[in-house]
Amino acid sequence: MEIPEGFEKLDAEVYRKGDELIVSGFLEKGVPFAFGVKLGNAADAPQPAEDGPEAWGPPPAGFEWTGEERPPKKGEWFWSDIRGDVVQAVMDETGVNQFGEPTGGRRILRPVEPPPAPKKPGLRLVK
Repeated sequence: MEIPEGFEKLDAEVYRKGDELIVSGFLEKGVPFAFGVKLGNAADAPQPAEDGPEAWGPPPAGFEWTGEERPPKKGEWFWSDIRGDVVQAVMDETGVNQFGEPTGGRRILRPVEPPPAPKKPGLRLVK
């Protein structure tokens, strides 16, 4: 095989166990590297589950999934993958970043009313 232009040949070792490969070696100045590869056909790969509220898992405490995944509007609650927590939108999101690239949607949440507190007997003073 001919090495493509701009690439350099590295001394590396390749190990195989069934349909798995491990490649290890050294970069310049003795920096080690290693990675694994699983061989197979793309058609045989497991297909991701349908993305929906069932695949999102249980909602955070005090909230429920609305089933919508879109840019949130001001005041709406949504799940932040970056923070790993529930966040309330400060302003309407457009769905694009400052460079005009699409940012995708957010998983919209709705607050759930807490269960009513049990009735406590009133204080009754008897003389």
